[in-house]
Amino acid sequence: MNISILLVYGEGGHHDQAMRLMKQMQALDPKIDFIHVTDTVTMKADGIEKIYTVPPIRHKNESFNPLSFMNAYFKAVILTVKLVRQYKPRAVIGLGPGICIPVFMTCKILNVKKRIFFEDWCRFTSKSFSGKACLPFSTRFFVQNESLKELYRDAEFAGRL
Repeated sequence: MNISILLVYGEGGHHDQAMRLMKQMQALDPKIDFIHVTDTVTMKADGIEKIYTVPPIRHKNESFNPLSFMNAYFKAVILTVKLVRQYKPRAVIGLGPGICIPVFMTCKILNVKKRIFFEDWCRFTSKSFSGKACLPFSTRFFVQNESLKELYRDAEFAGRL
């Protein structure tokens, strides 16, 4: 029987980290079945079968738009409910972007037992918006730079992915 895990990430570095983590975990246990949730349609599929996209919570370098935020948020919640019911994941792992926020909140409400968040590796002296928002919904919270342990007191240092 396969173990399902929701893997939530964005484009660029988030995608690269997610692929490295996925490969490392599958090397340890090939029965892990990853369900990918991402906020970019331009991502290369990398041979991934179970990939779902939702609109970004916010676009970089653009002013905040409450309508597009609410649209993306509700689409992410609806998709997360559907995926949790369909795949019954044992865990959700988030790697950075705002799309993690509605997914983590929904997974907590739907009682997904393990909710693991990785703060962005490019953070050294400040918390990310998604890190601050996902911390209360996470069962484990990892930072990739030791300097962030001062900002996130209960965080665990993971090193870089």
